Amino acid sequence: MAKREQDFYSKALDQIADIKSLNPELYEIFEFYESTLKAQREVYLLFKPALSDIDHELCRTRNSEGLSCLKAEDIKPDPNLVKKISHKTIKIIRKKSKDAVPSGFDSGSLAGQQKEIIKGLVEAGSVLERMAGDLRIDFPVFYFLIKTVFSPFMTRYAEKLLKAVEFNKWQEGFCPVCGSEPLIARLEEEAGKRWMFCSMCHTEWVHKRLVCPFCENNDHKSLRYFYVENDEARRVDVCDKCKRYIKTIDYRKVDRVLNPFVENLSTLALDVVAETEGFRGADISPFGER
Repeated sequence: MAKREQDFYSKALDQIADIKSLNPELYEIFEFYESTLKAQREVYLLFKPALSDIDHELCRTRNSEGLSCLKAEDIKPDPNLVKKISHKTIKIIRKKSKDAVPSGFDSGSLAGQQKEIIKGLVEAGSVLERMAGDLRIDFPVFYFLIKTVFSPFMTRYAEKLLKAVEFNKWQEGFCPVCGSEPLIARLEEEAGKRWMFCSMCHTEWVHKRLVCPFCENNDHKSLRYFYVENDEARRVDVCDKCKRYIKTIDYRKVDRVLNPFVENLSTLALDVVAETEGFRGADISPFGER
């Protein structure tokens, strides 16, 4: 059998397959996300972005001004692939919750509004809330749907633009490529640098250890962390100023290094604690599974 290319999606799928049986309390959640990752990987492998219209020098200039590389008009997914993954994702969501997506909503609904959706993802989130209202879909479900659909396209663009990003100069708490918030953070094995993992295009970048990535608060008195008993490797960093949190995995203390996306799924107990304490994370859970 030919060896499978180890892209982000295949790594996540391999690890989920290995650990889901060891976590029976999370088995259903792993099964759900395993299905969406397979749909995403299929599109990821088929999509070949045309980057001739993107000015790499302009990308560096935007980064130097504290802006992400990609603008909404730079992102041009294949409408047929949008329909393909939309159709599969809607089926997956309906299998999980029959009435989550209205019966009149189909794959063409997203493909026909992809420019507006991408603008909402990259520039103005309030546009997405209005769209969800117009379509009569609960916003967490709608956001999960469009994020699942468009993430593999963003990931492809990000891979092609990494050389244009001067990571050693990037100091922001959002992704230097697509502008999305970080999903989870990790402390590297060697020097303990704090790496952020993009929730949309899966880019990683270094961010200051004692600074909130969401509001840039650096007042140590209002920044703290906690962890579940007997697991000091996985913790929650919270900011009392903006009431946001981000989970952090200390790779210096783990026995096995997992894909950040898989770590996020494996640490839902931390989300429960943080949200119970009144903090909000970067990820929006479609069905409130915690």
